[in-house]
Amino acid sequence: MRNPERLRDFLQVLKRLEGQEFPPENQVKYQVLLIQAKVYKPTMLPEIYKNLFNDPNPNSISYEQAQAIFNIKEYEDPPMRGRQSVNPLNKLGFAIARAGSGPIRITELGNKFLAGDYDISSIFFKSLLKLQFPNPWSDDFSAQHGFNIMPFVASLHLLHRLNQQSGSRGLDKREFSIFIPTLISADQIDQQIEKIIDFRKARNKEAFIQNFASQFYQVTPIPQKAINNLFDYGDNTIRYFRLTKYFKVIADPTGAHWHVDLEPSRIVEIEQLINAYDGKALEFDNLNAYLNYLSNITKPELPWEEITKLKEVATSWQKNINSTIADEKITISPHDSKLFGIKPDTLSKTQLNKYISQLQDLNRALKDKIKKTRIVNDIDKLTSIITALKDVRTLRKYSPEQFEKLIADALLIINDEMKIQPNYPVDDNGEPISHAPANKTDIECFYKSFDGICEVTLNCSKLQWVLEGQPVMRHLRDFEKERNDRNIFCLFIAPTIHNDTLSQFWICVKYEYDGISQKIIPLTTSLFAKVLETLLELIKQNKRLSHKDMEILYAMIVDESTHLPGFSQWAAFIPKALNQWQNTLLTS
Repeated sequence: MRNPERLRDFLQVLKRLEGQEFPPENQVKYQVLLIQAKVYKPTMLPEIYKNLFNDPNPNSISYEQAQAIFNIKEYEDPPMRGRQSVNPLNKLGFAIARAGSGPIRITELGNKFLAGDYDISSIFFKSLLKLQFPNPWSDDFSAQHGFNIMPFVASLHLLHRLNQQSGSRGLDKREFSIFIPTLISADQIDQQIEKIIDFRKARNKEAFIQNFASQFYQVTPIPQKAINNLFDYGDNTIRYFRLTKYFKVIADPTGAHWHVDLEPSRIVEIEQLINAYDGKALEFDNLNAYLNYLSNITKPELPWEEITKLKEVATSWQKNINSTIADEKITISPHDSKLFGIKPDTLSKTQLNKYISQLQDLNRALKDKIKKTRIVNDIDKLTSIITALKDVRTLRKYSPEQFEKLIADALLIINDEMKIQPNYPVDDNGEPISHAPANKTDIECFYKSFDGICEVTLNCSKLQWVLEGQPVMRHLRDFEKERNDRNIFCLFIAPTIHNDTLSQFWICVKYEYDGISQKIIPLTTSLFAKVLETLLELIKQNKRLSHKDMEILYAMIVDESTHLPGFSQWAAFIPKALNQWQNTLLTS
C-alpha cells in the first residue's frame, strides 16, 4: 500500500469485525465493508456505482449496494480479496485476522494507531521492527527460499557498514531500489555491499542492473516489468522507512529523485539497535508464540529500555544540539539553556524519556529557527517558489506533503508571522515525512492582529468540492471555536479551483456554515504567486509585506461577497482585488 496512512482506514473498518472469526464469509464481508466505507474503490465500475462514490455523504453506499459492487466484479476467489486487504495489517502487527487463528484482534499497537493523537513515527518504528521473514504466520517467504531477515534492521546494518566502507554516504534512489528489496537474508549484507560498490564502478549501469536482476529472479532474459517492480518496491519501502525518523531522505518535491542515509541525529540509537539485533529473523516455537509477540507492544525490546543506554541517547541529543548551537551561532533562551544543562546521570528512566522528548522538541525548534533565518532573506528561494506555483503541470507531480511544505515556506518568507505551524509530521530536520492527517488543518497561522488556517490541495477534479469543501469549513470552524476572540481567516490554495468548490465557499462566506458565516479566501497557485511577486518587488524597494497588508487583501475578498449576486462574480472579483491591492502597495 503506497500510502501508509491508508492502513489506518483499513484498520478502522476491520475494528467493526473485532471479536468475530475470519472464515471465508467474513473475508468477503470485510471487503464489502471497505467498499461501503469508500476505503476501497474497485476499478471499471458502471456509472451508477461511480456516482455513489462521488456523493459527499459518507453514508451514501448501503451494505447491499456495496455487496452489489463487489459481486459485479465476479472475482474468481472472492474471499481472497478480503485476505489481501487484511494482509498488511497482519504483517505489520496492527491486527490478527486469519481463518483458524481465533477471533479477530486489533493489537495494542493497532489501537494506538486508531487513537486520535497517535504518533505516526513511533507507530511505524515499532511496527517495522516486528516485520520479519520467515515467520510462523506466513509461508510466502520461507527459509527454504533463502529468507532470514528483519528488513528494517538489516537495512540499517547495510547503510551503516556501507558508509564505513565507501566514501559516498547513503544510497540514491536507483541503488536503494535495486539492492534493498533484493536483500532477503541478513547473511547477505556484506555481499550486497560489494555489489553496490561494484555497481558504482560499472561503466554500463543499465547492463549491470539487467545482469543483477536476472541472477536474482533466476530468469533470462529478464523482463523490464520485473526491474520496474523493484523500483516500485523501493519507492514504497522508503515511504515506510522514513516514517520512523531513523532514515534521512533528501528528495525533490515530485519524489522522482531522492537519496537516503542514516539519520545523523539518531546515530547512537541506530548503533544500539544494530548491536542488539543482527537483522536475522527471530525464532518462535509455534504460531501462538509469534501471535503473542505481535500483540505485545513492549516487543521487541529496545536497547534503550535499559537505563544506561537511555542515558547515552540523552547525552547524544545534548551533543547534537550543542553542535548546532555552536555551528549556527544561535542564542537560546534561559529556559532552553536550563533544559540543555540538565545532567542525564541524575535522572530516572521515566525522567530520561521525558527529557529526551524535550531535547528532540528543542532540536526541531532550533532547526526551524535556522530555516526561518535563512529563508526570509533568500531571494533565489522566493523566486523558485513563485516559478513552481505558476507551473501547474509540474505542481501536480508534487507529493501532498511537499506541496504543503511549498506553501508553508512561502508563508514563512512573508516574514511577519508570530508562528506558522504546518501539521504534517516531520523528521528531525523539520522536513515532512507525510502529509497532514485528515482530521487536522494543513497549516495554522498566527499573526498579531489576526489568525488563520491555510488548506491546500492538489486535487483539481470535480471531486475537489467533495474532498475539500466540507473538511475545510469544518477545520475552520474548529479553529474559530478555539480562538473565538480573534479575527479568523482561511486561505485555500489549489492549482485550479473547481466551480463547485467556489460555489460552496461562496455560500459559507456570504451566508453561513452551520449558522455562522466564515472568512475563506480561495486562491489558485498562480494568484498566490502574484502575492509573492508583490513581496519580491517590495524587497527591491527595501520594503516588506506586513501581516496588516495581508489582512487588508483577505478582508477585501471576503467583504465584497456581500455586494455580489453570485459565486461566479465573486470568482471574477478575486484577481481584480489582488491587482488593486498589488498596485496600491507598489505605488505607495
